Amino acid sequence: MARVAKSVEIAHRTGRARKPPGRSASSSAKATGRARSATTVPKLSKDELRAQLEKLERSNAKLRAKSREGNREAKSFAARIAELEEEVARLEKRVASQAATAGRGLKPRADLRGKRYSHDPGDAVPSGVAVENPAPLDAEADSARDNLGKQLGGE
Repeated sequence: MARVAKSVEIAHRTGRARKPPGRSASSSAKATGRARSATTVPKLSKDELRAQLEKLERSNAKLRAKSREGNREAKSFAARIAELEEEVARLEKRVASQAATAGRGLKPRADLRGKRYSHDPGDAVPSGVAVENPAPLDAEADSARDNLGKQLGGE
């Protein structure tokens, strides 16, 4: 069965082969007064034709599925392109308005957080509530500090 299919493929390939240089087929037919006969294809049985038909139908179904998938992707890409174009237009509009604002001499609104006044971290705790001077270290805390100093820097 596959053998016949190969012979069909060979027959198709030889029909498309390059012709030798010289006179073309039409001019040689005119010169001899005869027309060339077409390449004959061997006849296939019904079973072989059915097998080829099923194979072609499977290939067609695969191609249709790929086409549907490609169309879906194309639609999603088109939607994404539209979103990006809208964003570009919005950003261009914002840049144009900022340029117009700069041209008028107006300053754009600046971030004023932390710039309104200077902040001293000690201002948040009222006096009398915060510990002004820490309590002196007891013996255990003093030895822990000395050990830590020895381990870190050899003090």
